[in-house]
Order: sequence, then C-alpha cells, then structure tokens
Amino acid sequence: MMTPVPDPADPSAASPASLASPASDSLDLAERCVAFVVSTLEALVARHLPGLRIPATFAGHRVEPDVAADLVFTLGFLHDAGVDEVAGRPVVDAVRSVLAGIDGAATHTFFSSRVAETVARFGPVAEPDDHPLLAGWDAAALANLAEACDTSSWIPLLDQGLPGNYAAVLARAELARHALGWLPDAAVVDQLVDRARAVLTANPDGYLDDSTHGVGRYDIYSADVWLFTEPLAERLGPVWRDGVVTALGLVERTGSEDGTAVGWGRSTGVLAGALTIELGALAVADALTDSGPRWVRRAHDALDQLPGWFDEGLVNAHRHRSPYGYRGPFRRLQLTLDVLGKVAWAASRLRAAATRGGPVASGSPAEAYPWHDDLVRFERDRPLGVWTHRRPGLAFTLPVVGATRSDYLPAPHRPYRFDTPVDAPLACWAPLVVARGRTWTTGGPPVRLEHRPGALTIGWDHLVPTGDLDPGPDTPGLAATAVTTWRVAGRALEVDLQLDLECAPDAIGVVVPEAAGRPLLVDAVDTHGGPAAFVDEIDVDGIAEWRSFWSELPVVHQLDLDAGASHHVSFRVTPELRVASTAHSHHYDRSLYGPLAGRARSVSPPIGPLAGVDGPADPTLQGIDLFHLHWPEWFAFDDLAAHRAAIARLADRRVPVVWTAHNLTPHDKDPVAYDPVYQLWAEASDVVIHHSAWGVERMTARYRFDPATRHVVIPHGHFGDLWGPRAGRDRARERGEAALGLGPCRWRIGLVGAPRHEKQISAFLAGVAACHRDDLQVVCWSLDEHDVVPDSPRIAIAEPYRMVDEREYARRLAVCDLLALPFDPDGDMLATGTAADVIGLGLGALVSDWPYLTEALGAAGIPCGSTPEQVAAALDALTDDAVVAAQAASRARQEQLSWPVLAEQTLAVFDELVVSGGRHA
Repeated sequence: MMTPVPDPADPSAASPASLASPASDSLDLAERCVAFVVSTLEALVARHLPGLRIPATFAGHRVEPDVAADLVFTLGFLHDAGVDEVAGRPVVDAVRSVLAGIDGAATHTFFSSRVAETVARFGPVAEPDDHPLLAGWDAAALANLAEACDTSSWIPLLDQGLPGNYAAVLARAELARHALGWLPDAAVVDQLVDRARAVLTANPDGYLDDSTHGVGRYDIYSADVWLFTEPLAERLGPVWRDGVVTALGLVERTGSEDGTAVGWGRSTGVLAGALTIELGALAVADALTDSGPRWVRRAHDALDQLPGWFDEGLVNAHRHRSPYGYRGPFRRLQLTLDVLGKVAWAASRLRAAATRGGPVASGSPAEAYPWHDDLVRFERDRPLGVWTHRRPGLAFTLPVVGATRSDYLPAPHRPYRFDTPVDAPLACWAPLVVARGRTWTTGGPPVRLEHRPGALTIGWDHLVPTGDLDPGPDTPGLAATAVTTWRVAGRALEVDLQLDLECAPDAIGVVVPEAAGRPLLVDAVDTHGGPAAFVDEIDVDGIAEWRSFWSELPVVHQLDLDAGASHHVSFRVTPELRVASTAHSHHYDRSLYGPLAGRARSVSPPIGPLAGVDGPADPTLQGIDLFHLHWPEWFAFDDLAAHRAAIARLADRRVPVVWTAHNLTPHDKDPVAYDPVYQLWAEASDVVIHHSAWGVERMTARYRFDPATRHVVIPHGHFGDLWGPRAGRDRARERGEAALGLGPCRWRIGLVGAPRHEKQISAFLAGVAACHRDDLQVVCWSLDEHDVVPDSPRIAIAEPYRMVDEREYARRLAVCDLLALPFDPDGDMLATGTAADVIGLGLGALVSDWPYLTEALGAAGIPCGSTPEQVAAALDALTDDAVVAAQAASRARQEQLSWPVLAEQTLAVFDELVVSGGRHA
C-alpha cells in the first residue's frame, strides 16, 4: 500500500513512519540527518537539477547565485559527515562541478562566506593543483572563484547603514578567505570580529536586538546569531560561549514539541525546526550544557517534522502557508538548500562528536520539555520579553517586543494551535483601532510588564501603527492607555482588555484567527455586566493574507465593539480537543462526538497498524491531545508487539489515554491472545470509562490497573436519534409489518443484534415455545449456527444474523414492542448496545438477571430469567400494564442517557485529564 503524502496544511501531517522513529542517541540522530539530506537532495536533483545543473529561472523567477552557494555548502558538509556519493556522483566531483559554474561577481555576503568556507574545508589554495576541488582549473576559473569568495567591498557599507549584524557575516567570509590564503592581512578579520563583538555585547544578557533603530526586535535571530558566529568562536572568546548558553536557554523555554525553536517573528516555520537541530548538534558537539540528552531529544523531534516540509526534494513552505515576504517563491530553491545545509552541518558535527567521545543518549519528554511558566526578559531597562507557558493541556509563547507586524505583536504562538498571519499589518488577539486614516494597536515597548503564575499583564501609554518591522524614532503614536491581562484557565486562554482613547475612533474590534484543522471556541463577556460583544465567525479560507508559517488560517473570530473611546472587554479562547479514537466513524463514536462539535473532535488514530487508512499517519502525534481507546482488538488485533509499540509511542509523546471499556474480553473468547493485550492497556490508561458500577468491579477484578488510573462510570447512550427517525411508530410500523409479512398481535418481542456467546437465544426461544400465550409474537434476527429454533406459531421470524444497513435495522426495531435480552448473568460481557436501542425507541425489555441490565435499564426491564422455564413463566405472567410501565420507564430514561448529556460528562473527564496531564504530569 502506498503511504499517503501528508498535506502540509493539515496540522496532523508529518513525516513518513520510516523517517520518524523513537529518539535514541546523538549518533542515530546524525545518521537520520544524513539520510534525510541525501534522500531529499537526490529527489531535488532527479526532479529539478539534473546532473546538478542549476536552472537560470525557476517557476518564473530568476535563480540567484545564492542557490549555488547553498548547494556547495550542503555538499561540503555531507562530505564532512562521511558521505562519498550523492545522486550517483562522488561528492567531491559534485562540489567541483557546482563551483565551476558559480557567478563570482554576483555572489556576496552570506553566500560568499558559504563558498569560501566550503573550499577552505578542503585545504588552502596556495597550490591550486594540489587542492582536491581546484586541480586543473585555469586562471580565469580561479579568479572567478576568488571573486565569489571576496566580499570586502561590502565592508565600508557597515558605516553607511548596513545592519550591524553584517559585521559577523563579513567576518566569516574574510576569515575563510584568510584560511584559503587569499587574504594575507588578518587584521581585516580582527577588525570585523571586533565590530561583531560590539553588536553581540550591546545587550549584557546576550539577546540580540535585530532592529536598526533599537526598538527591541527580539526573534529567532536572538538565538541564531550565536550559531551563525560559531566559526568566530575562538576569536570572540568567552563572549561567544556565554551567548550560546543564553541562546540555548531561550530556545529551551520557547521551543515547542514539534521542534520549532522560536515561534514568532521572521524566519520561523521550517527554519525554526532546522535551528533546533543545529542547536542540538552544537550543544552536544561542544559540550556547552549539561543538558545534552535534552537537546538530542529536541533535535530528534524537529527532524521528525522536516520531511513534511518537502515534496520531491523541494521545500513546500509556500504552499497554503507563508515563509515571509523576503523568502517568497523567488527564493524557493535557496530556502530548500538552506535547510538542507543546516541539517548537513548538524550531521557532520554530531558524527564527529560521537567519534571523539561516544554518542549522547536522548532524554525523556520530561527532560526535554519540562513544565514551566516563565517570563524571559530581554532587557534590563525596558519591559521587553516573552512569556513562555508549557503545562499539560496548554502551551504557547507570547512575545512582547518592538516590531508591529502581525507576527511580532503580543499574541500567543504555538504551531498549528495559536497562529497569526505572517508579515502583515493585521493585528490579532489585540485591539484593532481605525483612526486618523490608519490602523493602530497595542505594540512596541510597553510601560508595564508584570508576570505572575499563569498570567501576564501588559500596559501601554499609546497605540502604535500596525505593520512596521523596524519602527523609527519618529513613528507617531495614538494617544491612549491600554492594559491587557492574559490568564491561563485550564485549557483556555482568557484575555481582559481595557482601552481608553482620547477620542472615539472610526472603528474598533479584536480578531482571533484559528489554524487549519484546529478550531477555536471564542466567547466574549463584558466585565461591566452588560451584553457581551458580538463574536462573528468569518470564512477567510484560501485568502493569502491569512496564512501563518504552518498553515492556512481559514477562520477568524471577530469581536465587534462600539466605536466609543473607552472599552473593557474580556474573551476566552478554548482550542478544540483532537481525540484519536479507535472507534472513529463507528456509530457509537459519531453519537458521542456529534454533540461536542467545535469543542472535541474524533479523528482516526495516526499510529498503529491501520494508521493512514482513514487519515494521515503521524508517528509524531503532534496533532493529538488525547487517545481514546474503545475495543483494543479493533486497534491492533492480537498483535501484542504492535499494542506495546503504540503504548510506548503515546507515553513518549505524553499523550494521555482514556479507555472506554465496552468489553471485558473480545467476543471471540481467546484469553490467551487477548488478556495480555487488555492487561497492557490497563497499565497504560490514565482514565477508564465504564458503562456501569458493576462493570468497574468486573474489570478491576480481572486486570491489574495502575494505582493512578481513575475509574469513571458514564452510562452507554441510547440510539434514539440514530434509529428513531427511521423507526417512527404508526405508519413506519405498518409498512414494516407489511414488508416482513407479520400479522397482528398484542405484543411483538424482538431479538436483534449480533450473536454472542453469552446470548442465550435457544433457551429464550424454548421458553417462548413452552409458554401458554397465543397473543405474543417473536421475531428473531440474531441466530448463530448453534441455535435451535423450536416449532412454535409464536415465532414469526427466526433468521441467522446478518449485518444490515441502518434503514433495515430501524425497520426491524419499529415493529417491536419489547426487545428480549437473554444474556448469561455469569458471562464475560460488560454491556450491550441493544439496551441502548431499548431506551432510544422507548421500548420495554425482557431481561435476564445480568447485573448490567438491571443497572442500565432499571424499571424499563421486565425480569424473565435465563432458563426456558423462567422465560415461559415470565411470558405467561406478562400483562399490558407491565409492558406499558416498562415502556414509560424507558422513555423516562431517554434524557438521562441522551448523548448530549453523556458527551458533556465525557468532555469533563477529558478536560480534567488533559489539564492534569495524567501520569505525564
């Protein structure tokens, strides 16, 4: 069977199972990195770069020399990692080929450094004929290459407005030229390193403000800059090591479990996953921290996600999502190779480190992603920072930084859960104020920033124009005071906004976007006790401006406010629970989750033997909040190893497990095969939902549960809404009787449902034949090959069981007044869905002494015993009053056993478990 290609817009999409494995150690990580880069690069070459030929244009855009530079950079690190051949060519030959075609005059800055460093790793060029890449090159080719490495003409621009961080870019290029022997004067490198050091030490805490005007634009580059300056580490001295430790600490707190290092601002998305892998390699290879296992685990998780960002070797970050304006489709080839180069670099460092000192084992989820609630302060004098919250049920980062574009404004960020548009003037989760012909919002450095556990309060003394990446000192403000308080409330995030403007604006509102496939429930209340703001739900699916780094943002929730000068409004945002249900699409599952639409959603399990059949396989489980087990044998049959592997994967990803125990053991009665399976899940379940208190006793007597497992009784819901519309009384009954050839009778008793070992059909039918009534009629569609049907005029239909569609099943129920449930009281069943049919249609039931029926049906059940004699006596004693009373009792239980009522009880269990974290807390 072909593996379905994951849809990058689907938050559950991830890597093929072959590339996502349980995290092991740093050497395994290196091998996985190499395998990923080689396979992706070979796919790219086969599809778009035949013979490593770089096209002049690509999908309507000019291909710049940066593509060649990134390609040789990637190939060079693959060579360092021990790869001898790629796409059928020796790596050294491939690097020579690409270098020979490079445009020396047009290659500069970042890409000059990549070319120069690649050549330098193969040795100096004092004698080109002795250099493995340059042997046989003529003077013109060497001059072109030297020009590609020479970026010295950019050095004067550092004093003419070139961003200060370019000092590090130019220092890297000049350092590599010096190593090649093409820069005799090392003083140039020293001067550039000094300038880079000044930039890096401007903030005494090591966080880079990447803005030109000092507005406090802290983002992914606050961590990446230290990785980028790694070739200068020896010259920078302790400054570099201290900075890397700061960067690692920042990403440890802001990084998410999908591998994203920093989730707000520019250049995140696929690049943020690559950054985690790079930082992991750096942390392990240079022994920069005692948390090497933590970083190995994080890098493994980031690598799990990367294949989902590529198709046929080409990055798909532009499809149904947005990588940022300056990384638009015109840089698609470059972005592809940029990511591959980063992973190849990590592989070379990890492999070398393992050779020197042995591999570093991967950490556990608790080690890699500890629960925390912190405010990371970026500056000592200004209230700038990021609130980072990671607890069971809710995780996000909320930046408070200087830029005012959509992805820098104070809003929660977590891939596929809380997303904002990329590179846009759209303000989300914040007041959107239209006044004086512009759009304003809360942003930029605030005057107040207070953190307490589970809450953050931010205050501003003016509003700022939206959409500015680098606001200048003369950027105007709008006179206002604003205070926003964010609070964690279980799985929800509450926002309290107070806004006072000097003048009433033209319009004001708040917009909350939701990620594809991850609905949000947005409720607004007025804290003054007045009417809540109107919350509109607007379809923006497919509109380009509503895309994040990770997905489409197909829906926005809009709070419309009156255009007054003062506002005090609160709203709560609750993400929909995504539950992997092993009964997905079964009528039980549809009945349970239907009333929870928008709050909890059943999806097919993305792991296990059937993963990929009903939905994309995703061994990373990033799109799953909870695993809902029903019949274990449906999930992985009797394959104990498959069950054990699934349980290990769930534990590894800290996904809590709820088991609705429909059965004590499978119906085919094979305890040797299935008792070990059930025992595994008993030990793995955080919560077990039973349909009766009696069922709790039976289940806990047979299996050993973890002492921490919680047992809850939630009855089986009735199926009136499922069968009722098709089993309406009167005309439906008449049509059913005519179709089935049934004559009139006082009471018709039905036997429906699949045969079960405990279902004593023969005994019941013998009792029917033995009774003395001539006004009863029995219809049976539940026979198996062992049942005996006596010759009795009271038995109008006696057919072997066969699966029928819902319409036919409803017709059978429609002709019945009572259902017979002759189950063995001492059998191994815990529940039966036919009891739900009784309640759903307001029927009465003839019941054995099975305790489940007593508890589930109450007065709707008329005792009839289990033996033929007992059945005959009960039928002879049956009265109209008893039947009518049983039917009335059945109808009286319908509300109590309705799916909306039981779904609320189930959701409460889910919520409590997800917020508590269960055994993973």
